[in-house]
Amino acid sequence: MNLYETIKKLPERVQEKFYLKLREKALLRTRARLVESRVDIDSLTDEELEVIIADEEDKLIGEYKSRGLIALLALLGISWI
Repeated sequence: MNLYETIKKLPERVQEKFYLKLREKALLRTRARLVESRVDIDSLTDEELEVIIADEEDKLIGEYKSRGLIALLALLGISWI
């Protein structure tokens, strides 16, 4: 079962909270990414910002998936290496 299917089985209130926290974290990462790149946020269009934020959300979900797998393996006593 993938992460999206697992989230869809949660109560709607929990889903909303998850996506809100995910969005907040993605926004923080986007700001940091733009500062590191020395890009002026005001020079970007809403569409460009949305693409960058969506990319950060995808990265976060990927991290959550890998953390989940590692945690599951640790719980089962299976070494990754």
